[in-house]
Amino acid sequence: MRFRRKPPPHDEGVTDVAESASLVAPPTGRQALWNYLVFGLSKSSALITTVIVARLLDPADFGLFALALLIINFFDYLKDLGVGAALVQSPGSWKRFAPTGLTLVIVTGLLAGAGLAIAAPLPASMLNQPELTNMVRVLAIAVTISAFGVLPAALLRRRLDFKSRLWPEFIAAVIKAALTITLAANGFGVWSLVYGQLVGTVALTALYWWVARTPVVCGFDRHEARQLLGYGLSVTGVTLLAFGIANVDYAVVGIRLGDTALGLYTLAFRIPDLLVLNLCIVISEVLFSSLSRLQRDRRRVGEHYLQVVTIVVPLTAPICVALAAAAPAVIGTLYGPAYADAAPVLAVLAMYGLVHSASYHAGDVFKAIGRPGLLTATGAVKLALLIWPMWWAAGHSILMVAVVLLIVELVPLVANMVLVRAVTGLALTQFVRATLRPMPAAAAMAVVMMGVTYATGGWPAPVQLSLALPAGLVSYLLVLRLTARGLYDQGLSSVRSLRRSAAGTVVAPESGKDT
Repeated sequence: MRFRRKPPPHDEGVTDVAESASLVAPPTGRQALWNYLVFGLSKSSALITTVIVARLLDPADFGLFALALLIINFFDYLKDLGVGAALVQSPGSWKRFAPTGLTLVIVTGLLAGAGLAIAAPLPASMLNQPELTNMVRVLAIAVTISAFGVLPAALLRRRLDFKSRLWPEFIAAVIKAALTITLAANGFGVWSLVYGQLVGTVALTALYWWVARTPVVCGFDRHEARQLLGYGLSVTGVTLLAFGIANVDYAVVGIRLGDTALGLYTLAFRIPDLLVLNLCIVISEVLFSSLSRLQRDRRRVGEHYLQVVTIVVPLTAPICVALAAAAPAVIGTLYGPAYADAAPVLAVLAMYGLVHSASYHAGDVFKAIGRPGLLTATGAVKLALLIWPMWWAAGHSILMVAVVLLIVELVPLVANMVLVRAVTGLALTQFVRATLRPMPAAAAMAVVMMGVTYATGGWPAPVQLSLALPAGLVSYLLVLRLTARGLYDQGLSSVRSLRRSAAGTVVAPESGKDT
């Protein structure tokens, strides 16, 4: 079956990623900024949606939807068997292996959706939530549809064309948000989240095909299929472990503490997830593509990775510290007093987000050099360390679950440091120095923000937050200038560069855990 559209001239530019582009330093910083703009527009709408819908639904609704997503996300990881990542990483001509890749993702997407629809009653029965069956079957449609978008999304990542993702992500997020809020306001309850997720997926998939402008050509070559699946299955093993690690807390809370507690935990996790963990994913998408271009030069891979860590940690540190230091004010401002029990959980999860961000991008190194098995090994150890303590913690409270998650996250941080050094030759002292440089400024920020929130303890939460946040940010920048002047100057130079770029641009831009 063939559906053709005339390819744009720059389709030829993706013919040999590893060979022709390896001589040029990949533009990770610029593309990461575009990808972060995409992230900011789409995820800010998700946060706004959550804030509004939290006042229309109750925690049990969010907990029930979180259980549905827990089931859906497992099959979502299987929908392409890692072929999408293989399409980004594989050297050679896009036209040679893309038709086979498209056929593979269509077949696996259909199988994943069908398997999910058939298996839906089983988890609903195990969790004693009969409504989950129909919810999962509706969301199974979204799994299959999203598989059809794997190929154009992979092509944009392969081109490092994250700018073109702006409009698809933004428009799909707006459609999803508008529908979810409208349905919730009209009494659809948890189904407003389900239908919003489905329609948002349909919109995003269609828009990806629109901006990628690549021919829709199905084909099959046995050799190319073996190459794509050989790499993809290794990545799938990593992503399944990532699924287990990312969702074991949701599973044990839902099973042992119920959907109301899961709803509170979900909403607490949502904030660092959107602001910090998704930032890591955004940068990871660009970094993986960039490092894949350098895969034959391990030294340059290590240098490029270190540059990214030097930028990521100073970005995530103030966000995490602000969330932890002013957690009650953040929860009160966003969700209202009915969700106050989520505040201490947010404080701990914010610190988890900081540790997680420091080690997250080591996985991009392992995948880019063709060694995803290293990521599988560290993930397996982490999952093994999580299961029993998490089950024990869920027998006490959602706060204990968050504490266990934070403590266990220290293990992959150390393991990834050692493994990156082994495969790239990067000195451990360089990694430690890059990670710790912004911490004195982050500590000062924490002290200032806690002082402000303590002094304004009886004031409304939005007022507390509006006073504590700017005071903390100013203290962070001042102490950063004193303790890490080079880092401060680098950030200031980047901001000035962006302002000059924006001032000179007159052309409009081209076209887990997520609810």
